[in-house]
Amino acid sequence: MIGELKSIQVGIIQFKATNAGTLNIKRHNIRTMVATYHDFKVETLDGEMFYGNVFPSPVKGYIRMMGKEIKLSEIFTLFNFKEGLFRQVQGDVSAGYSFTRSSGTGRLNMDGNFTMQNRKYEVKPSFTSITSFNPNDSVSRERENITLQGIYDITPFIFPIVILTYDRNLQLGLNRRFSEGAGLGTKFLISPSMQARVITAVVMNQERYSDGTSSGNLVEIPVVLYYNFFRYTSPNISLATTQSVYFGINQDGRIREEGETKLSWEIVSDFTLSLTFYNSYDSRPSVSDNGNFDLSTVIGVGYTF
Repeated sequence: MIGELKSIQVGIIQFKATNAGTLNIKRHNIRTMVATYHDFKVETLDGEMFYGNVFPSPVKGYIRMMGKEIKLSEIFTLFNFKEGLFRQVQGDVSAGYSFTRSSGTGRLNMDGNFTMQNRKYEVKPSFTSITSFNPNDSVSRERENITLQGIYDITPFIFPIVILTYDRNLQLGLNRRFSEGAGLGTKFLISPSMQARVITAVVMNQERYSDGTSSGNLVEIPVVLYYNFFRYTSPNISLATTQSVYFGINQDGRIREEGETKLSWEIVSDFTLSLTFYNSYDSRPSVSDNGNFDLSTVIGVGYTF
């Protein structure tokens, strides 16, 4: 076949064939590949990383990069990248809307995750929002999150990270929170169908509450777990969860927890139906009348690109 090699993820080769559209091919059906128009980044199951062009191998089921034979079944991820960070963007967006006739209230939820990567670094923006439209024509921005992560690969398993975050959660009395932090992360699980990593950092927060008061500068130590499970055989499903626990340093033992769990099912090519759970806990919420725990469930339709 002739065309453009796009990526390899958890056993599936995405290949844009000339005059045939984008094909998803199981890697065990491929003898070898050659791709020299773009540079590629390859990460194997044992944590090795390779950069550059992909050359064919005389051995069935292998490719050659940087003068070394690489078994296709050992490739965890392969991405092509171009010069210039913003020329290579991948990600997914989803949205859903529900309406309760008895109360006349509508609810719109949106989320998106993006990745821009180059040879050694990644930039990962993401956002989520839940907005209510009330019968009196008022709009309530119930929950919002915008996160920007910058990651640099020191070794295949260890990476420094910079995190900038904006949060809003009216259920816990939080009008807005700005967070800036830096830390280290490690990949501790890589397999053909799943990956997991953990991050810890030092974070500075500035919070403003629904009663109009502000917190000043707050210092926290977060521990963040990312876990992804993929299944790219019929049915195509994925499960992704991020769970973060924050330990307050100058807040008299305050502990916070933020989490998001998303189950996606590909209904047709590149379009998914998703079920997402958001959870929040604050041992010292600013508005105690609303409790210290918040849980939201949303259903949406998404597009992956």
